Amino acid sequence: MCKNTMPSHFMKEKTESPSSSSSSDSPIKKVIKKMKQKVTRKKIPIIGKTTDELLDEINPVFKFMLLFTIILWKIYIAYYLFYGFSSGTAFGHHVNVANDGPGPSAPYLVKAKDISQMTIPTGVGDGIGMADNANTDNLEKSEPMRAGLVPQHTPEKPLRVLHIVTALAEYNNGARGTQRGEDRLQNVFIPVLKNSVQSMVSPPYNYQVDVYLVLGWKLKPERRKLIEDALPEGVGLQVWDDATPLGYDRPKTDVKLKPVTRGLARCHRFVIKDKLMFYDMFSVFEDDMRITGGHIHHYLEVSRELERLAEDAPDTLPNEKDYPRDKGSVTRQLSKTQLKRMMPGFIRAEVLLDESRYPSQKSLDPVPIDLQFDMEDGTTEEKMFDAKPCCHVPPNLGKMPPTPRGDQVMIWETGVKGSVVRKVPLGGTNFLDWIMLQTGPKFFKEGGFLGGYWSGILGLYGNDLKPGGGDPKYIAQQGGWMATREQLLELHNNQCPAGFFAPYERPLYNQDGLTLNNVEFWSGGFSIFSGTRAGCNMQRIISLKPEHFSYHFLYHTANNKQKSLPNFRLLKANNYMGQLNSVVKAAKKAIAEN
Repeated sequence: MCKNTMPSHFMKEKTESPSSSSSSDSPIKKVIKKMKQKVTRKKIPIIGKTTDELLDEINPVFKFMLLFTIILWKIYIAYYLFYGFSSGTAFGHHVNVANDGPGPSAPYLVKAKDISQMTIPTGVGDGIGMADNANTDNLEKSEPMRAGLVPQHTPEKPLRVLHIVTALAEYNNGARGTQRGEDRLQNVFIPVLKNSVQSMVSPPYNYQVDVYLVLGWKLKPERRKLIEDALPEGVGLQVWDDATPLGYDRPKTDVKLKPVTRGLARCHRFVIKDKLMFYDMFSVFEDDMRITGGHIHHYLEVSRELERLAEDAPDTLPNEKDYPRDKGSVTRQLSKTQLKRMMPGFIRAEVLLDESRYPSQKSLDPVPIDLQFDMEDGTTEEKMFDAKPCCHVPPNLGKMPPTPRGDQVMIWETGVKGSVVRKVPLGGTNFLDWIMLQTGPKFFKEGGFLGGYWSGILGLYGNDLKPGGGDPKYIAQQGGWMATREQLLELHNNQCPAGFFAPYERPLYNQDGLTLNNVEFWSGGFSIFSGTRAGCNMQRIISLKPEHFSYHFLYHTANNKQKSLPNFRLLKANNYMGQLNSVVKAAKKAIAEN
């Protein structure tokens, strides 16, 4: 009985044999049927049903054109959805770039796949502070970008810096040595931001700076006014508030989208991708990190010297097997590939507030503290860690002591046991001499290993092996990072296995980068300086010249690590400086003996 109730056209289709049907269909009809089945019935059933009922008698050529039009529309919709999100919307939260403050009316969108072909627009405005009528669509007069160059700046053409600050909480929650309920915005965030930006825009640097804030909460107008009033005149401000992305925090068990707070640290990548063409330099840090014009200046000077060395370096070197790791390669020449993998690095530091309650480590690694440094004229001179570049602040700035001594500055995420030193080959302007290679990189490609002299070569640590690249006690996550536009292009195009900019896709990323990747990965610099999954494996270096050394330290102004960590982790920067000097002298002795 059921068969009798079936519509006649279905019954006819049911009783036809496959052989008779296929033999009577023309080739074009076979193509149409296959396309209709694949494109409409499986993907959009309602269209398949409509074509079955209404379009069976239409001319085959017209039907083919109709189905082809449907395919084109599907491709267009998919393209729009993907790149629409890239241009200012992330996980349902709109990025206030077009209508917030003095920003551009239509930011220039950079697509990840097109980054290697990008050009620098000439005569266009300068990012957030650019004129409203700036035309970013007319790029006919653009100059080709020369990737790998450190930007030159003059008083007539100041360095354009976008300082991006990410903050999760407006008030402290009492964790990690903080005071519960404390107004973090007013007591930490604003004082640090104000002092950092003021140092950048003031002589002798005179950088042109704009600020972009990525916040994990909704910023009220009156609270925003506090930030605006604190910034120096001429500094642009844009805010992406309530920016925490949504995702499946535990993909295997979660059934509902929820805020993934660790993913807030990833949001700056979308901002940079939008603003890449309007700035020369990007400074990306957490809200309690003090970054000064001196830090940016020194970073550029070291980067420029590495560039000069790379220009003169050979493309390839003799086989690595001829140079024993961590000893024979102390003075080895470096190739272009190795030098392009090097970037200036930083170490977070705090000022010891009360050594009677929170003392530094009493038992140091078995490496002597030697503060007698070899000078270029052949003499020696006693040098101490200079606290001024990192940690001297104006009076009454938050809870920070204004002028701490060098022996009051403390670090907790590295030590001499994880340190490798080497001499920079002659070349460039000889701005660099001996450097330290910070931990992080691993799994080197052929010709990528950067050797040096490890502090444990002489057996100072017994049978202990050299710490691995990812050892958390020595990796010194920075609380942020800085890079020039050209360095970011080099990272994206040549160094990072999955690229630097979004989208973050499989197999190296899951859930657009939200799964497994923590705050340290995105804002601490692990994604750039480590050889972990999706890491770019860049090698951070620190210049060991006494007049340079202190500029590699960044003030963690919350000063809370000393309260929440055991004191054996707290190493005075002055002691660290002296221990590294001992390692350099041991390396020099080994060179002389060989």
